[in-house]
Amino acid sequence: MSHSLFQRITISVISAIILSWFLSFYFGYGSMEEEISETSGYSTKTLFLMFIGYSLVIYGILGVIISWFIDTKIQKQLNQAVLYCVSGAIIGGIVYFLTSAVTYMNRLLIFLLIGTFAALLYFILLKIFNLVVFKMMKSSS
Repeated sequence: MSHSLFQRITISVISAIILSWFLSFYFGYGSMEEEISETSGYSTKTLFLMFIGYSLVIYGILGVIISWFIDTKIQKQLNQAVLYCVSGAIIGGIVYFLTSAVTYMNRLLIFLLIGTFAALLYFILLKIFNLVVFKMMKSSS
């Protein structure tokens, strides 16, 4: 159990870094005219730090618990992937309702997609690391 927990926490940190990096560049990049007129002026570094704060908490708590539950209860990989995506969309929706003005419902889809992407990223990294890195660590010890 503790070995599996260590793997999931490691993957949650790596996933949070990758997701935060991606989101900070996606939401922080723009031409000079756009930056002057339409944005609040957050730098990519500031956005990364904001995203990493949210991501580490969500991945570290919810991601670890939900992934452990899905992986122990569901055996088929496709069903696991679907449940990861649904869980990510639900968490994305919850984050939207907790952090946004609900009057902007057109942005809900963005949060659902980000949540789905984040969960799928975690799922893929967990499977890759289980096949490659953690298997190598197990065979060397």
